[in-house]
Order: sequence, then structure tokens, then C-alpha cells
Amino acid sequence: MKKMMMFTLVVTLLSCSMAHTVSSAPKKISVIFKKELKTQAGAEAKMIDGRVYIPANILRGARFSVEYKNSTLHLVNSYFLYTRNLMEMHVFNHVFTTRFNKMDQEVVHILGNVLLEEPVDFSKLHAFIAEAESNAGIRPENFTPVLDYNSFDFGSARRSVEAYKKASRELIAYVDTGDIERLKSFYEERKQALEYYDSYTNVYDLIFKASFTSAVR
Repeated sequence: MKKMMMFTLVVTLLSCSMAHTVSSAPKKISVIFKKELKTQAGAEAKMIDGRVYIPANILRGARFSVEYKNSTLHLVNSYFLYTRNLMEMHVFNHVFTTRFNKMDQEVVHILGNVLLEEPVDFSKLHAFIAEAESNAGIRPENFTPVLDYNSFDFGSARRSVEAYKKASRELIAYVDTGDIERLKSFYEERKQALEYYDSYTNVYDLIFKASFTSAVR
């Protein structure tokens, strides 16, 4: 009977010892950022004094660029960069297209007055052109390159305004002189401006889709 009691006590003590060993062993800490981030041996997340510490390079799996330079750790999330692209592009496109359309509508209004032999006022057209010129591009520092695209790829927007500016000069010259050749030049320059505008809208769609894809993948 005593032997049986001693055996039972030993087994119980061993069980307690093993349970303590298992509970105190370090557990793998999963790091989730949309998905579980992979870690390398020796570079796992660790619990120290009740706080979880993770190596900075783990964040590369969350699409952060990680750079340590001059005693400074730089972390930049590419999601933020491409999301900023979308916001900058949306604002730019809304402002630019609105002002470009105002230019074109004013030209149609002017041509109507010319045909009806009514007084012509170019002041609004000049104002619309100036407004479009001041908002015909995205500053490079506000745009993150995506695929093979950079902010200068929106250059067709500025070229469309420059062509429309030339067209307006030819239209003014026609109104002043009645020279039919200046009217022909106006239509040629306006046609060029509209072609640049179409080129801009096509490129805008491509870059917007590329930025959106890079932001959500």
C-alpha cells in the first residue's frame, strides 16, 4: 500500500513539473497585418515584460519600406503612398477637366456670337485659360511612381492648355481681321488641344487603375 502511494505521488509530481515546463515555454506570436506576416528563424516576435516586440524587417511583409540610417529608422507604408496618388489624381482631374470644359464652352459661345454678328467678349476665355494653366499637372513630390508611370506622364494636360491658348489667339485675330486663314488656324489648334486632352484622359485612366491596384493588393 505504501509503495503504491509513493508511486502515485511521484507520478503526480512529474505531471506538475511537465505542465509547468510546457506553460513557461515561449510561444510563437503571430503578427497580423491584413494577413499573417512571415518571420525568419531568430527574428520572431517576442514577449518581454508584458510587451510584444517585433523586428522591424517583419514589416516588409506588410509592404513597408524599412531603412535604418543615421540612427533613424524610416518606415514608409506603400499603401499610404498609392492611396495618396489616388487622392491627388482625383482632385487634379476634377479641377483640370472642369476648367478645360469651361474653356471649350466659352469658345462655342464666342463662335455663336461671331456667327450672329453680336459683340464678342474674350475676358472669360482668358480667365478660364489662366485657371487651367495653373492646375495642369501634379507636383512630383506628391506622386509616387507606379509601374512605368511618373507625374510627368500627365504632361498632355498642360500641352492641351497650351494648344488651346494658341487657338484662342487665332480666334481673336480672326474676330479682329476677318482673315479666314486665322479661323482655319483656330480650328487646327483647337483640334490639337482636344487630341492632347483625349491623350490625357487615357493616360489618367491607366495610372489611376495602376495606383488603385497597387494600393489594394
